[in-house]
Amino acid sequence: MIVHKERAAILLFLAAILVVGVLALGGCQSADETTTSASGTTVTGETTTTAGTGATTTTAGTGSTDTTAPGSTPTTGGPESVAPVSEQFKICTDCHSNFNAFLVGQKVLTNNFSHAVHLNKGIKCEDCHVVPTHQPDKIAKPSMQKCFECHSQEAGAAAPGACATCHPADFPLVPVNHSVSGWLPAANTTGVKTVTGKHADAAQKDVAYCQMCHADSFCLSCHKTPMPHASDWTKVHPETVAKVGDAACAQCHPDQWLCNDCHHQGYKNDGTGWTAQHPPIVKSAGTDACFECHNPLTCAHCHITGQLDMTLKPTN
Repeated sequence: MIVHKERAAILLFLAAILVVGVLALGGCQSADETTTSASGTTVTGETTTTAGTGATTTTAGTGSTDTTAPGSTPTTGGPESVAPVSEQFKICTDCHSNFNAFLVGQKVLTNNFSHAVHLNKGIKCEDCHVVPTHQPDKIAKPSMQKCFECHSQEAGAAAPGACATCHPADFPLVPVNHSVSGWLPAANTTGVKTVTGKHADAAQKDVAYCQMCHADSFCLSCHKTPMPHASDWTKVHPETVAKVGDAACAQCHPDQWLCNDCHHQGYKNDGTGWTAQHPPIVKSAGTDACFECHNPLTCAHCHITGQLDMTLKPTN
């Protein structure tokens, strides 16, 4: 009887040990295994403990971040690797488990935007973002002009510049300053020597601002020649005018002032025209100024035939 009781006790003890062992194994996981948090960040690492010292050494693995914003279509760029990022940006993943989370609720960029596409093309965080990105009074977001260091409206650009590439269909594409009075020249140019508009000031200040939305051909469609005029314009403009026609000049220089304002010193816009005004002026000032543009035959041809022929080549 005693033997049976001892066997039962032994069996009960062994069963208890087995249960404890199963429970313990079910709650353990190797430190070498990969774990995924609810935030979507995957980290691989290895932890070792040195016996007797109580010190723990962690060997960092490779971190990656899920970059698909909620409700968006996964991009072909794949997961974003934080390994090649500069030191000052590696701490970003401490708070940002999803770099594209900012897309939710905003109306500037399409949900197809992805950091992965950029990083996997070798673009670094610092190529677009400043350090520190989080500043006391704001978040220093990349400007559109920063984007257009790679994106462009021109053919063969490193990245496309079409509006739909980055902006949703309902995004207001026309900047506010384009709607202010005087952005384009007024229709009535009476009494104006040189037609101008506020867009010219913006273009001369920073033509890259214009090139974000407009290809060079857009400006040429009106001006017919690169603007602003080249530094040697005074010297080369006769050939340009002969090539594109003086109608192109009239876009900014009204007929009554075209040529007269610069070339015909003493001209008065009184409706009589230079032909009627020039005899006393030339008689007083001489012909040197005339022959800067006109061949002497121009004068002879007009005075003899009564017909002005501007096709004769200049003397120099």
